[in-house]
Amino acid sequence: MPKRIILGIAFAAIATFAACSSPDVNDLYGVATATPGPTATPYVNPSASAAIVYVFSSASPVPSQTVYLYDSSSAQQIIGSVIATKVTNSAGTATFGNLTPTHWYCFQTSYNATPGAIAPTQTLCNNWWGDSAGVIFEF
Repeated sequence: MPKRIILGIAFAAIATFAACSSPDVNDLYGVATATPGPTATPYVNPSASAAIVYVFSSASPVPSQTVYLYDSSSAQQIIGSVIATKVTNSAGTATFGNLTPTHWYCFQTSYNATPGAIAPTQTLCNNWWGDSAGVIFEF
């Protein structure tokens, strides 16, 4: 019986040594290889003709907020002057209708939560404005 215990201890010691030994003493944990994950592609709704814009400040809706709509050719590129202007309702939303599906538009608004301070302006230009998430501004 003691012979089995001694052999068991010897086996455990050999297995531990084999598991802990590494050809590189600076690489005690092995090498991790990054695996590229899937890339998210925004959904462009091919039949959407309206965009819902949400304006929030500290996660609360901002009513009576003016939102501007511009034409665009690509991300963050405003072309020309304002196409339409809407004001958010009590839920902080404004809806722009009669839009061309999959066309690039820019939405822009400014909001100042601190009276007397300069109001920051946010602009969002894309062609997936018709997805279920809508256009979201958070101040």
